[in-house]
This record gives sequence, C-alpha cells and structure tokens, in this order.
Amino acid sequence: MMPIFTVILSRLIVGEKHTWKVYFSLIPIICGVTIATMTEISFHIVGLISALMSTICFALQNIYSKKVLESLEMNHLRLLLEISKVSVISLIPFWIYYDYVDVMKMTNLNDEKNTDAFWVVGSLLVSGILNFAQSMVSFTVLSLVSPLSYSVCTAAKRILVITVSLLVLKNPVTIVNIYGMMVAILGVLFYNKAKLDARRSKQLPLPVTTNKRSKLYLNGNIHEY
Repeated sequence: MMPIFTVILSRLIVGEKHTWKVYFSLIPIICGVTIATMTEISFHIVGLISALMSTICFALQNIYSKKVLESLEMNHLRLLLEISKVSVISLIPFWIYYDYVDVMKMTNLNDEKNTDAFWVVGSLLVSGILNFAQSMVSFTVLSLVSPLSYSVCTAAKRILVITVSLLVLKNPVTIVNIYGMMVAILGVLFYNKAKLDARRSKQLPLPVTTNKRSKLYLNGNIHEY
C-alpha cells in the first residue's frame, strides 16, 4: 500500500501531481504483491494497524527526506547519518527494556556451555551491516528519484524478497504466487513507461533558426550574419 499512501500524502503535503497513466500503473503493482502474498495471510487487528502505521511512517519519511535533500541541498549520506543518530537515541530505551537482558544472557562468553554466543553476535553484526548497506542504497535512490518512484521500487523489492524467501526457506510455491509476481512486475514496467512518457511531454522543444539575415552594429560598422 505504500505507493497509494505516497501518492495521497505527496499531493497533500507538496502538491505533487502525476498523469492518469502513473496512477493507473499503481493498481497492478499493489494487486500483484497482494496476490503473491495471499498464501501467507494471517489476520490480526494489532498486526493490521501496526502495518498501516508503519507504511504511513515510511511514506512520510520518503516525502520529508526528499524535501530536506532538495531544500537544504544536503548530501543523502549526511542525512542518513543525522537520522541514524536520532534513531539510536530513540530506540535505546526500548532495546534495553525488551532485549538487553535476553541478549546479555545469550551472549555470555564466560559460560562454557553457551554455544550460541558467537552465533548471536555474528548474526547481529551481519544484520547491522546489511541493514546499513540497504539504507545507503535506499537514500541514494531517493536522492535521484521522486518519492513515488522510490515507493514503486520498494514494491518491486517486495517481489524480490518473496522470491528469495521461497528459495531459502523452501516455502511452497503455487500458481497464484507466480501469477501475483508477474502482475506486479508488469505493473512496475508500466509505471516506468508512464513516467518516461510524462517526462518526455514536459521537455521543451529545441530552438530552431531561420534563414533570415540579421544585422549587427559593432564598432561603428554594420555586419550581416
């Protein structure tokens, strides 16, 4: 649902408008992702509300990050650094309350019977490096494209995540999953085509010259060209 939220919030916050082809191309993307994940659905009202709030927050982050990059002309990696500082300060209390004790127990290197310590530390390290790399790529892409285009890229990323999870976790694949992936991929291609057409329509025509001869007054003399 992120492209839909991004379209609505971009229109309300920054007044960004798109062509009807761009809006229409969002439908197969969202429907395709929905169909592809249909076999994984397990409904819970708390999960639904959390997912919607998370999606709205991501959409707002994309919009305001783009505004900061354009208005302040700040480098996207510098912006990522500043956001990371705020994130650390905001999340440390929650991490201490929920995970600190359990992580310290599991990573007690003095306990000879604890064989999971290095696995936990290594997993956290790899996860942190990959998450940071993903954030760098995300902010780099966001600095180059519009918030809506970034949201569509995120939707396309969902298809890749689904595909990798099917291969790694050995989840059963159905015709419905494959059909949903194909619909979403076609939607992304249609969106790219719609954005390209919109960009071409905004380009100004090249200036043309005529065969008429003009006169130039220079240093007391008249020159024709």
